[in-house]
Amino acid sequence: MSTQANRHREGLLRPTASPKRTNLLTVVAGLSLLTVGWALRQNPIDAPVVKVLNDAHLGMWGQVADFIYRALEPPVAVATTILITIVVAAVRRSIRIAIVFAGTVALTWLPTAAFKVILDRPRPSMSGFAHPFTPAQLDGSFPSGHTAYVAALAIAFWFLLRGTRWSVLAVTLGSLATITTGVAVVSDGLHYPTDAAASVLWALAMAPTARWAMATLTGRWFAQRERSLPS
Repeated sequence: MSTQANRHREGLLRPTASPKRTNLLTVVAGLSLLTVGWALRQNPIDAPVVKVLNDAHLGMWGQVADFIYRALEPPVAVATTILITIVVAAVRRSIRIAIVFAGTVALTWLPTAAFKVILDRPRPSMSGFAHPFTPAQLDGSFPSGHTAYVAALAIAFWFLLRGTRWSVLAVTLGSLATITTGVAVVSDGLHYPTDAAASVLWALAMAPTARWAMATLTGRWFAQRERSLPS
């Protein structure tokens, strides 16, 4: 087996040891988050934390937190993912790896929109906030789509780089970016801490299934394509 093939198997294209267990974990996590989200909708026990962090929404941190939220709005996130995917394709010289990367991010991130619609947890009330965010966000609060996107991107990068000397850096920077985003959206007064935490838990549970699904589907498609080419 070539060095490049070995490298691919160590990253995004590595076979999943137990797909059934991976998929079951995702289902259990999804059902658990729905249950927890419903309970939090009835009793927002973490509301005081939002008030504390919003009070600290000052100076440079306040500007950074606002920038993070606006910079990760869905249209910008989609454009960013496309750009990163193009870079991955160029650097790894593999369309398949790039597709699996983008699919892992998308299949992990996009289901959070369904959670928001199903649970429809109201956003934290801006009444009494020292630094209310404008314009008001009217969609559901649970989970945080912004945090889920960054977590999905971080995990996809780890899958891409695992087995290389860059894997530790991917974990470190990905964790810092995810935590910073989670704190920012709460500091903006737009999410509860449990919204951000739920996003991270969902990403950790869903990303392995997303990667497995994309690696499997693209593997079959590229294999069929190779068989159809004239010898």
